[in-house]
Amino acid sequence: MNATKTLSLTAVIAVLLSGCCLKFNDLASGTTYPVGSTISTGGKTVAVEQFQWANGTWTTTGHAKVDASNFAGGSGNELRANNVNFNFQLGYPLTKITYKFADYGGNENIKVNNDFRNVSNFLGLNNTTIGGVQVTVTAVQTPSSIRGEMVLQGPISGFTVGGQEFWIDEVCTE
Repeated sequence: MNATKTLSLTAVIAVLLSGCCLKFNDLASGTTYPVGSTISTGGKTVAVEQFQWANGTWTTTGHAKVDASNFAGGSGNELRANNVNFNFQLGYPLTKITYKFADYGGNENIKVNNDFRNVSNFLGLNNTTIGGVQVTVTAVQTPSSIRGEMVLQGPISGFTVGGQEFWIDEVCTE
């Protein structure tokens, strides 16, 4: 009987500690963060890191900005990447990450479990695997943007994403 009670308590604690959803609404709209800075949001840390352009050159001159434009399709504030990557420090390991995004030009970077990709856009990543994690992209492309959601499903021990004209919101974990 004690084993059952212990298992139930352990299961409850695991559920309470496992998931989060970063919506960035606790950040001041308009705030900018250069490469090398950190963003504290929702009890988590997001490191602003260098970005790799489409030609393979790395840059440290970009910045992140808290933005209320709603390009990514979330609610309230979102993060805008202007030639930066966001390294999400989320309390790994995880089994799932979802996020909403908007791509208004340039290329994107994504790294899952130390497997780095530099892509023209995320549409080509649908139904692929990065770092042993299944990638699903559901998005709508218009002449000026790609907006949608990415789901990463599998054993996740690290996650970084960014772009040139890239917005992200509602980064949720399981």
